Amino acid sequence: DPGDRGTQGRVYTQYHNLVPEGDVFENGFYVPENVYIIGTMNDIDRSVESMDFAFRRRFAFVEIKAEDRLSMLDELNDESLKEKAINRLKNLNNAISKIDGLSSAYHIGASYFLKLNNYGGNFEDLWNYHLDGLLKEYLRGMRDVEDKVEELKKAYDNESAPNN
Repeated sequence: DPGDRGTQGRVYTQYHNLVPEGDVFENGFYVPENVYIIGTMNDIDRSVESMDFAFRRRFAFVEIKAEDRLSMLDELNDESLKEKAINRLKNLNNAISKIDGLSSAYHIGASYFLKLNNYGGNFEDLWNYHLDGLLKEYLRGMRDVEDKVEELKKAYDNESAPNN
């Protein structure tokens, strides 16, 4: 809260007795006016759901979508691999959006595709070791899970540029 920043927001913590004499926090801890705390949160993470509203009341939120961070894929070993990864990411995310109950919050981000460097560019390994299980977890409790996973895999295997 901006009103609690600076010396007017000074508090004494349980560790105050450990602060040495002459330290800037000798008379209590405070968040300096020029310090901003930036955090990240996946809004589909069920383990933080109960805290979500408290965070949203207290902090500004900026959504970062999967396609906003495609520049991360510049770290892939070659341009052809990067192009295939971008197309697969977009095709997979388009297919995710078509499943009732899922939305852009469930899209797969570029960081998953950076793992291709660890697998020598092998998209099948990326699917088997990282994406398949995650997507099955997203779909848990839905009808026709295997059919939906098959649709997602088909989209993932499509290296053509998406039609959108």
